[in-house]
Amino acid sequence: MAFAWFAVSTASAAATNHGAVDDSQAVMAADAHYWQTFNACDLSGMAPLLTNDVEFYHDKTGLTTTREGVIESLRKGPCANPAMKLRREEVPGTVKFHPLAGGFAMLTGMHRFVVVEAGKTPCVDGQAQFVTLWKLDDGQWRMHRIISYDHAPVAYVPPVKSMALAPAIAQRCKGRYRTGKSGDLMVTVEGNHLRLVSGTLSVTLYPESEWRFFAKERDLRFQFKADAHGDAPASAVTIYEHGGAVATGVRLQ
Repeated sequence: MAFAWFAVSTASAAATNHGAVDDSQAVMAADAHYWQTFNACDLSGMAPLLTNDVEFYHDKTGLTTTREGVIESLRKGPCANPAMKLRREEVPGTVKFHPLAGGFAMLTGMHRFVVVEAGKTPCVDGQAQFVTLWKLDDGQWRMHRIISYDHAPVAYVPPVKSMALAPAIAQRCKGRYRTGKSGDLMVTVEGNHLRLVSGTLSVTLYPESEWRFFAKERDLRFQFKADAHGDAPASAVTIYEHGGAVATGVRLQ
């Protein structure tokens, strides 16, 4: 009898595991479809992927209820400006599927959001943890409960490798640059890198190409403008933060 019980239990477990695999694929596909519609601001395509009584919990904006309420909040929020979209991306390696009994399943992980605006370089707006409860509703997997929390800036990880700093380039980059809003920038040479100081800001700059540098401490890039004639000093430097240009400094003679 013990052997028979074991055989039945094993067969039952195999069937359950097979169902979990099928559910995982179906939920992942529905999730991918939902975020495609979100990124495109396709509100009519998004609506069928939500249950009528969906609840969305957000640590910054609170609770939004019902399918109509969630869609309307997106219409007035991220999708209000056709020239600007909020692109959602999964953080690779963080998303996990959790099967639940009774026609439910859960996805957990981290996602980040990128602001895409016409004429500008896309920039990361932040990232958060998420929990999504999916429900098998009338034969289709739909989002039933959504929790997005722990919103914060994306931690900056500087590039691992940099180029060797050519002494001639270092000498042409050093100097004082004046910006319209950020005051003066002082660039000096320190061994194998540059140092940029502006008020209380002090960052070390390493070259990623001949005239483009990254800061070790923050998500900042610096593009020096080289004079086309001879070995003249760089005439200007443009500062980029999170991929977008924020200031340009012109060399003071």
